[in-house]
Amino acid sequence: MFRRAGVIVLASGVLLAAGCAPKPTPTVNDSMTKVMQPQTQVIWDITSRAFNAKGDGLDGSKISPADWIRLAQSSRRVRDRARILADAPHVTVAKASDTVMGAFASHAGTKQTWDAASAAQVQGLIDADPAGFAKHARALADAMDTLHTATRTRDAATVYAVSSGLDETCDGCHQPFWGTDDPPPFPK
Repeated sequence: MFRRAGVIVLASGVLLAAGCAPKPTPTVNDSMTKVMQPQTQVIWDITSRAFNAKGDGLDGSKISPADWIRLAQSSRRVRDRARILADAPHVTVAKASDTVMGAFASHAGTKQTWDAASAAQVQGLIDADPAGFAKHARALADAMDTLHTATRTRDAATVYAVSSGLDETCDGCHQPFWGTDDPPPFPK
């Protein structure tokens, strides 16, 4: 019996060491800086090169086979990370050691419409409305799922629709939780 118990304990330890233990939820800052921003930039770079002559759509022939693969990979990476954040019981904005873009531009107290927010302010805003944050993360995941599906059929019209609306999808979450793309008033 002791031998069997020892085997079970040993097997459990091997499974944990092999990565079967649940991974911690990545921070929002890591997600933004290491996944969302670089991968959406790939999407925008590829689609920018593929605009048709009028500039009101994409010419699928301008998207190379390698770029279709890159679009699929980027959309999948963003989708998967957005799903993790949407489904997490709690998200952490940043580790204490992280530098958060815009944190030094934020103002103490109430965040103005044009301010970036500090990590503590963002954490407070997300903690006050976790369902709203999850809703925005799901919207991003859904958009990326649509884009990923379009890459399989090389549907340039759908790729255009998703990529051209991506900035608004991102801003939909940035504005209530992080800050905006709106510039601050010019100093006098």
